[in-house]
Amino acid sequence: MAATSAVANLKRRTAVLAKELRSSGLAGAIMVPGPNLLYYTGVNAHLYERPFLLLVQSDGDAHLLAPRLEAGPFLGSIPMKVHAWTDNQGPSGAFRELLGQVDAKGMWGCEGRVPFGFLHHLLSRGLKVKPAENVLQSIREVKEPEELELLKKSAAILSASILKVPEALREGMTEKELSRFISEDALAGGADEVEPTVQSGARAADPHSVTSTRKIGRGESVVADVVSSYAGYAADITRTFVLGSGGEVEKTYESVLAAQQRAIDTAVAGVATGKVDAAARDSLEGDGLAKYFTHRTGHGLGLEVHEAPYIVAGGRDRLKAGMVFTIEPGAYIPGKLGVRIEDDVSISKDGRAEVTTGKVPKEYGWWRK
Repeated sequence: MAATSAVANLKRRTAVLAKELRSSGLAGAIMVPGPNLLYYTGVNAHLYERPFLLLVQSDGDAHLLAPRLEAGPFLGSIPMKVHAWTDNQGPSGAFRELLGQVDAKGMWGCEGRVPFGFLHHLLSRGLKVKPAENVLQSIREVKEPEELELLKKSAAILSASILKVPEALREGMTEKELSRFISEDALAGGADEVEPTVQSGARAADPHSVTSTRKIGRGESVVADVVSSYAGYAADITRTFVLGSGGEVEKTYESVLAAQQRAIDTAVAGVATGKVDAAARDSLEGDGLAKYFTHRTGHGLGLEVHEAPYIVAGGRDRLKAGMVFTIEPGAYIPGKLGVRIEDDVSISKDGRAEVTTGKVPKEYGWWRK
């Protein structure tokens, strides 16, 4: 991100955060390297063992405490006070300086990923904290135009690689070999990071099991769930494949596909997330498969692959224009098979759901050569 863009984003986004902090009665927010720090500063720093914290006060004033060897991108180019420390000095002096310049009397909101080893430096000096995930997530869940474009680009890169899976898929190849093909192709296509997960046969009934050396056979489900990122923004696509005739897999596939379409049709601005989840779940219930649908229908996408909004049973959050999320119902029959179909969806300005991964076909058998 260019320096001018980073400065503009910091000013605009911290102003929004400050307003939300005041509405929540918080003196400020505490963040560490990760998606929130990237969102506000444009710097993709890494979280290691050295204390590294961004504090934004309810008046919009921003302070960064960071090891000097990692503080370079923030010095001079981003308008915030940087409290840097060296390994020889240790962080204690920087913490004293920091707390001498911020409002340490009020209640501060803290993001969940802050290590206690960092936090205790603040707690031992009297700072009071409470969780602030609701505030931080609510700001990031509605994407700005620039973010929407990056998410579309990310989805396009991953879609192009998923379209090539039929070229690689063959009987006897291992799950790891298929995973490697997808990863290498997406990286070559412009993705920054790629994390494929492949399960086949009865293993596909365990949706988050680790990709193995199991050989892929004919007539069984092959679930390829792939997460990638571009410029920090995530894409997430799942397709289920079958070599040859699928039998029971095909029947289950058609039910899951119908459930996904019901959920997509329900996902419009103003609708509660729980209603979208119910649309998929009720559709599967009609086919006797709801008991095999063991996870939520979707999750938000942005700088994290799992973030707000969550498309979950009973969810009361309302969909809004600018939200981006997955719709991914599945059915997992223990000892037999698993099927999941996942697309990325954004809510457009006119309130409709747009499938940003729609170039990847979904009708059963599209992968056949």
